[in-house]
Amino acid sequence: MARLVRRTTTNIVADEIRQRILSGQLKEGEQIRQEAIATELGVSRIPVREALRQLEAEGLITLVSHKGAEVTRLEPSEIAELFEIRMMLESSMFGLAIDKITERDLKAAEALIEDMRNDAAIEEWGTLNWQFHETLYRPAERPATAKILRRVHDNIDRYVRLQITLTQDGKELAHQQHQELVDAARAKDHEKGLALLNSHIEHVKDELLQSIQEKSDQS
Repeated sequence: MARLVRRTTTNIVADEIRQRILSGQLKEGEQIRQEAIATELGVSRIPVREALRQLEAEGLITLVSHKGAEVTRLEPSEIAELFEIRMMLESSMFGLAIDKITERDLKAAEALIEDMRNDAAIEEWGTLNWQFHETLYRPAERPATAKILRRVHDNIDRYVRLQITLTQDGKELAHQQHQELVDAARAKDHEKGLALLNSHIEHVKDELLQSIQEKSDQS
């Protein structure tokens, strides 16, 4: 990877570390060494330290006394809670967006489904999944809520990718559920759209927690 120049900002360093976490390159519980990151990116330790504080505020890393930074490890109860938050926020956003959503928005959402369907690498799943949901919710015009929701998605993305890879036909079911959301939005069917959305989020949560429990039982 190309070294970053001196004028690199803290945000660029944070973006690089964040992407490594979301792609699975940095695993949960893995230590992040400031000196190694600074050397690799060609920056001083100051922007790395500030970037780590930023990522801690986002919930992606945990700063531990005498140990430094490590990728946050979420307990099953915390994952379940994040899904509950996701359901509340997304139901509100989707309900507000349905009447305002345009055919152009829906075509963009369908294009993202195809991007996910056409052999998208699992590392790209979280980004494309967020873009899909964001496209459906953007007409609600709630940027502050969208910002909070993005953080929730980022925090559970690596676990959702685990569920997708471990669950039989997980990808295809997700594509089907996403298309059903688009169809409900196109029909301006609030009741069906919200029911489908809640069912979609609940299904992902249940499958994920089951996968985590099975993995724990095997270890």
